[in-house]
Amino acid sequence: MAATPAIAMSVESCRALSPGWILSQRRPLVSRISCSGLGSRSAVSRESLQLARGRLGLSSHFLESRTVARIVARVFDQSAAGAAAAPFGDENLQGITLFHKCRAVLFYLTTTLVAIPLFLVMLLQHPLVLLLDRQRRKAQHLINKLWASASTFFFYEVEIVGKEHLPHPNEPAVYISNHQSFLDIFALFQLGRPFKFISKTSVFFIPIVGWAMYLTGHIPLHRLDAKSQLECLRRCIELLKRGVSVFFFPEGTRSTDGTLAAFKKGAFSCAAKAKVPVVPIALVGTGHLMPNGKENVLRTGKVKIVIHPRVQGGTADELCDQAQKYIVSSVAISPVKRPFNSSIEEL
Repeated sequence: MAATPAIAMSVESCRALSPGWILSQRRPLVSRISCSGLGSRSAVSRESLQLARGRLGLSSHFLESRTVARIVARVFDQSAAGAAAAPFGDENLQGITLFHKCRAVLFYLTTTLVAIPLFLVMLLQHPLVLLLDRQRRKAQHLINKLWASASTFFFYEVEIVGKEHLPHPNEPAVYISNHQSFLDIFALFQLGRPFKFISKTSVFFIPIVGWAMYLTGHIPLHRLDAKSQLECLRRCIELLKRGVSVFFFPEGTRSTDGTLAAFKKGAFSCAAKAKVPVVPIALVGTGHLMPNGKENVLRTGKVKIVIHPRVQGGTADELCDQAQKYIVSSVAISPVKRPFNSSIEEL
C-alpha cells in the first residue's frame, strides 16, 4: 500500500536529518499525532522505517507499531517540509561553547545578586501596597521591571517595537505571546505593564523568585487539576473586571522545536467575557539565546519584542485566530495545526 501524501517520506529526507533533532521531536510529536486525524490506513515504506530504526535507535518490534510508525513518518515528513530550518532543531545547538556556558553562569549569578536586595524592598513595601493598591500592585511590578532590566543589561539588548500599541497601565487587557525560552519572562517584565502572569503553582515555592511572584499577585495554576483551572479562569475574569490586566502564554508551554503550537482557548474566553482587548506580543530571539532545555547556555545576540495592534470584539475563536496571525507574521514560523479545543483542559 502506498503511503498517503500527508505522511509520505523518502529515504533522502531521512538521511538529511540529524539524530539530535529527531530525538528532540519524539515526545512532542506524540501529542500532535493524537490530534492530527491521520487515518489508520496510513503506511510507511519498509526501507524508510528501517533507516529510521537506525537513526532513532529503536527496535524492529517497536517500529512495527502502527502509531509509532505514523509518528516516525511525521518526523521525517516535517523535516522534508523545512524542519531543517527550525530554530530549535539540532542546528540551533551547534556552535555552543564553554564561553556560552560561562555566560549563563554569570547571568544566573547576576540575577540572583540583583534579586536579593530588591526582594527585601518588596517585603518592606508590601503592607503599604496592600493598603493603597491591592489589585494592580504597581510598586511591586516596578521592582520586577528593575530586576529584569538589571539582570539582562550586561548580557543582551532588548528592543521593543510597537510601544504605541500598549494600552495605558490602568487599562485592563489580556496580553498574550509565544513562549520560547526561560528568558521570555525577563523580556516581558521590561514592558512596564502591571499584568498578572498565569504560572505553575510549583514556581511560587522557588526561593526569592517565587516569593516575589506571590507578593506581586501573579496567579497560580495546577495544570492537571480541573478545579484549579476553573478557579484560575474565574480569578482572571474577576481581575479584568476590576481593571487589572492578565498575561497568558496560550501555547500552554515553551516550544521544544521552534514551531508555534495552536493557541488554547482560555485567554480568549476571558477577554470575550470581560469585554477587554487582547494584545498580541511576539518574542523573537529568546529561543536562540537560551534554547528550551538548554538553560545552561546563553548566547550573544538581541531580543526583539514586537507589540501588535490590539484585537477586540467578537468571539473567543475570532480573537484567537486574529491574535495568532499577528504573532505568526513576526516569528516567521507556521503554527502546528491542532483542533481548537474548548474544554477546560485547554486553558
